[in-house]
Amino acid sequence: MTRLIELPGDFSENGPWGQDGARGNCAQLEEGNILFFPKTPFEMPADDVRFLLSQQRRGGRIHKNIAYRPSQNRLTGHRGNERAQIAKLRDVLGRYSQQAIGFAARLLAPYAGSWRVDFASFRPQQEKGRHLRLRARNDLLHLDSFPTRPANGDRILRIFTNLNPSEARVWNTSETFEELARRFAGSGAMLLPKALRPPRRVAFKVARAVGLQSLARPPYDDWMLRFHHFLKANEEFQHSAPRSRWGFPPGSTWLAFTDMVSHAVLSGQFAVEQTLIISRHSLLRPEKAPITILERMAGCRLTLD
Repeated sequence: MTRLIELPGDFSENGPWGQDGARGNCAQLEEGNILFFPKTPFEMPADDVRFLLSQQRRGGRIHKNIAYRPSQNRLTGHRGNERAQIAKLRDVLGRYSQQAIGFAARLLAPYAGSWRVDFASFRPQQEKGRHLRLRARNDLLHLDSFPTRPANGDRILRIFTNLNPSEARVWNTSETFEELARRFAGSGAMLLPKALRPPRRVAFKVARAVGLQSLARPPYDDWMLRFHHFLKANEEFQHSAPRSRWGFPPGSTWLAFTDMVSHAVLSGQFAVEQTLIISRHSLLRPEKAPITILERMAGCRLTLD
């Protein structure tokens, strides 16, 4: 089961920011725990926060999630065509992305040299009571897997910040991937994946090389996406799984490997998030990684390289 590890926000070398502290932080995440800062330990300009909090009041012009792509300095998911508004939103999310990445580079130094910077996002809607299709629901326990951006055995690390001035963002967490795989992998709808045959492996590598990520899904990512769907659709698991409830207060920040920590977002409005894809080769406890566990169970390689 996942534990919450509270860390101080000061930048003392004797705290979580020194070399030994950074390795300890990585180890806690790889064990399936959440690192929690009661006060966000990096700069969030007050004007930026006020701007984001104002967005939901603009006549419903904001999409449920807005994604910012740092590598392209581009927004997706927004509504409307007000250029000044879009430019401001892009700038604000760009600053959050830069601050969150810089913070993570100190907190998790062993990862920083080889991670891939993925999307940042803004979540302006109230999570409680949202009417979404089953696979899109956040309030059901699940593990993360991206349909269009395969990880190929690397890890999904997410940094969350609650911008809401008065309301906590409430999560449930349950068993980790290791525990869930022991229970479900290899049976029923979750038969273990098989290795790619050489011709298909070549085709996948070509698709990946030309940027067609959604077509370059190795067996690992295909299985993880099916597992995401399976957990959300499994009514017995959703009703009977052991769980812990966490309330992340206004102005707090937390981090987790969401491909390992099963989680559900029960309530909360106005959050921002930055995703980093952590190389499996930089892990301190590679035996805990979902790819290692799944390859050991399947008895074959499940990635493209």
